[in-house]
Amino acid sequence: MKDLLGESLTDLDEEFESFKKGILKVKDYLFTFLSDPHIPYDNNASERGVRKIKIKQKISGCFRTDGGADDFAKLHSIAETAMKNGNSKFNAILAVVKQ
Repeated sequence: MKDLLGESLTDLDEEFESFKKGILKVKDYLFTFLSDPHIPYDNNASERGVRKIKIKQKISGCFRTDGGADDFAKLHSIAETAMKNGNSKFNAILAVVKQ
């Protein structure tokens, strides 16, 4: 990979050279998933995390108040974090409410 990124490809168009320079800037962490099996090669988990918020926005268009949007985001964050850690969403929200 180092050899490929180090090659001069100036005979190709400027857009490709710009793309190559961008990859070179982030190469140290762009391909981390190749050396660390714990790092996923895609961002599907992140996309699934925001899916409910986008569905809510698509169905109703928006929240009626900023406070309602904040509350929804907080509860969603707590529930999703609990689920990703193998815990009950309900128990996680209940624990926060009891504090």
